Amino acid sequence: MLLLNSLLGAATSAAGGARNLASDNNDKALIDFSNPAENLKAFVKLTGSLDPSVEITGWFGGTIYAVIGDQTKVEPLIGVEGCGVNRIQRMSDDVYRIFNREFAVYKDLKTGAYLDRWFNPLNQETVDVFPIMNRTVNAEIAPILRQDFDGTMVEIPFTPPWLVQQGTAFSVLELHAVFDNPMKPEEWPRESAGPINRTSEMFNRATSYAQLADPDQPQADYTGTWVRLSPWLPWMLMGQSQGHLLYRTFMQKTGSASNLPPQLLDYMTRNHPDFLSAPSPETWGSPNDSSFTVYMENRKPVAKEGR
Repeated sequence: MLLLNSLLGAATSAAGGARNLASDNNDKALIDFSNPAENLKAFVKLTGSLDPSVEITGWFGGTIYAVIGDQTKVEPLIGVEGCGVNRIQRMSDDVYRIFNREFAVYKDLKTGAYLDRWFNPLNQETVDVFPIMNRTVNAEIAPILRQDFDGTMVEIPFTPPWLVQQGTAFSVLELHAVFDNPMKPEEWPRESAGPINRTSEMFNRATSYAQLADPDQPQADYTGTWVRLSPWLPWMLMGQSQGHLLYRTFMQKTGSASNLPPQLLDYMTRNHPDFLSAPSPETWGSPNDSSFTVYMENRKPVAKEGR
């Protein structure tokens, strides 16, 4: 539900931004991005593959920063590197189901080493690092998103904005949400950032317009950036301290998981091989994972005196 609400918000904010943009190279095949069905098909082709038998891996890596108040400078805290693996299945009437799985590790900013323990300079504690291990992050998207708001069915076209410049198609997708924190501060006083979680995800992808418009190509490669605003991570033990996190990462569609960076691929193969493949169709309808819910399933509240 959270993802659908976010997509509805993104679709609403982007509805006026998507235009029918012809390539400046006069490509024969043009994409009408203002048409919700064409926009959605291009989005699926970019982020995954139109072939439901193909699993697509995307890599990301970068830095997480601490943002505290209005008078202190933004400070780099820790590195992050991971991947997502998806398989996209087209349903009837241009409805697509995305079966997605996510994994990430945290890194020492100086050495690049993956961390099991980390000294948090904000609270002067050495904490146990907990990786991102979201087994199921599924979603359903369609040219016209439909949702019941207090008994009223609202229909909104899915038309996130695109820009075509010098033969490159740029895709923008922003997801902004405020929701109840599943990790209640009275139960998780050191892990919970408070009763409300505010998150923003901003994805910028660039791809070949010719590849995207080619009807014989089931997918298009991309490079891009991912920016995220989020509360403190539970394992940082920041409690309800003022501030939040800012993620700044690069991302790339690697296609096969075998094309991931060697260090990450080796680590996942040895320790978390299940995350190198997408969820099965049987996972449809099950609750999606998040960094907060997975942490709650695997950890217990930490006392101030120690772990």
